[in-house]
Amino acid sequence: MSAFRPRIIDPAASAQLAAELGVHPVTAQVLVGRGLTEADRARAFLRADTAALHDPGLLRDLDRAVERIDNAIRDGERIAIYGDYDVDGVSGTAVLTKTLRAAGADVVPYIPHRVRDGYGLSGDALRTLGEQGCRLIVTVDNGITRADEIAQAQAAGLDIVVTDHHEPGDTLPDCPVVNPKRKDATYPFPGLAGCGVAFKVACALADRRGGAFHETFQELIPDLLAIVALGTVADVVPLIDENRVLVRGGLKTLAGTRHAGLRALLRVSRCDGKQLNTTDIGFRIGPRINAAGRLDSAHLALDVILCEDPEEADELARRLDAGNRERQKIERRHAEEAYQRAEARLENDDDAAVVLADPEWHPGVIGIVAARVAERFGRPAALIAIAGDEGKGSARSHGGVCLHEALAACSEHLRTHGGHALAAGFTLQPDSIDAFRTSFVEAIASQEGGGPAVREVDAELPLDAIHRSLGREIAQLRPFGAGNAEPLFCAFGVRVAGRPKRVGPDQQHLVFYAAGERSSWRAVAFKQADKEELLKGPIDIAFSLRPRDDKEGLELHVREIQPAG
Repeated sequence: MSAFRPRIIDPAASAQLAAELGVHPVTAQVLVGRGLTEADRARAFLRADTAALHDPGLLRDLDRAVERIDNAIRDGERIAIYGDYDVDGVSGTAVLTKTLRAAGADVVPYIPHRVRDGYGLSGDALRTLGEQGCRLIVTVDNGITRADEIAQAQAAGLDIVVTDHHEPGDTLPDCPVVNPKRKDATYPFPGLAGCGVAFKVACALADRRGGAFHETFQELIPDLLAIVALGTVADVVPLIDENRVLVRGGLKTLAGTRHAGLRALLRVSRCDGKQLNTTDIGFRIGPRINAAGRLDSAHLALDVILCEDPEEADELARRLDAGNRERQKIERRHAEEAYQRAEARLENDDDAAVVLADPEWHPGVIGIVAARVAERFGRPAALIAIAGDEGKGSARSHGGVCLHEALAACSEHLRTHGGHALAAGFTLQPDSIDAFRTSFVEAIASQEGGGPAVREVDAELPLDAIHRSLGREIAQLRPFGAGNAEPLFCAFGVRVAGRPKRVGPDQQHLVFYAAGERSSWRAVAFKQADKEELLKGPIDIAFSLRPRDDKEGLELHVREIQPAG
């Protein structure tokens, strides 16, 4: 039996949608499989235009938040934008900093230090900002679960506005809280990233101030959208609804931006002069932004995005790139250690999740390593870096498991925890790690989808049914990412024409021609050179369709190879 199977959908619904939209039956199958069974909804999804954006005013407390920010600008108060050290937090901080500076505000952007300040709002950092003359603190991508720290800051004379997208606790902070995930939310889409919430605040501020500033803000929107696209893709929120609109528009404007900092970021990421996609953000641009906050201070990444001087921007971007190379070295070393320990543990106990801890691991890279472990072993992973009397953990999901729910079930063993379904962080005492491991594995196993699963693909696609028009239709479903994964197809009984080649570093990739009865297609199987022996006979493959470098043809990007049948 193959390790993948086509998704089961209603064939009548698929046939009807194909007829109404005039699309290939396989395209219709993909749309129906994603819940887009009605022609009007499917058309709106494919268009992804600004009509799909929701009124910011539907966000609870937005009017109170914008009023307080507007008054601070009018009265000349110093405003701190308190972000987070990941791409989402940095991007959202840049959005509000650029917007408020354009409005003439006295703005101090602040990104916490991962090791010194920890995750989320830091009481010490808030006191420091107050000593620097800040009277209003606007959070970005954090603050929703820090009611105590906020109350202490308010007692010291600070005003706080929270903008966040993480899951709220039982008690909201006693201040304006703009978060589409509030339990009393009236906003129609809860999936915005932190930078998306910040963008909504910026739009509402422009509407409130009106006049000349509204016109100035309209000129800012292209670059703001580009920045929002960075944070939205990197934070792995679902690319559906208005996130799809924001990212599609942001990718276009990012590719053509003239902003010095963004251009320098594109150059150092080797993305300059090309049509951008979510993969470029996820694997080239985003990691460079993240690297700054993982190993040192994310203020460097923020400085790059905000920089308007080309020479300075290039120098900052080079420093960012050097930090990313160092991050890669550390990550590779930690990953190999984690793989070996996970394999040894799973040999004796086939747990539904992997939990590993080490005092030598760097807390800034364990999130990336956790994602790699989750992907390799087909189950959620939580890695913990131990420093003194505290363990800092990072967890990544797999198979539809909700990490926020799983960590809540383990809260008796944790000091703090936060995040969302796909990615989360936590802290705990080192002597609680064993108890946490047991509890976390049980919590994951209790959820549907816990543990290894058969890969489900969008549709069966015989090789003889592939043609360029289908490739163009599939491309209309972009941008791909969480909630709107790149369509994955399968073909059975495939023959290999000619001799396969090993390519790439250490010859770890395979290139071959996959043949049907009447056609053959170039196929690339990344990091699957160990499957070369299977190509001597008929095979079953799971693959995506990608344009070739010449943009005239298509090729198959093979995700999985199995012996036929």
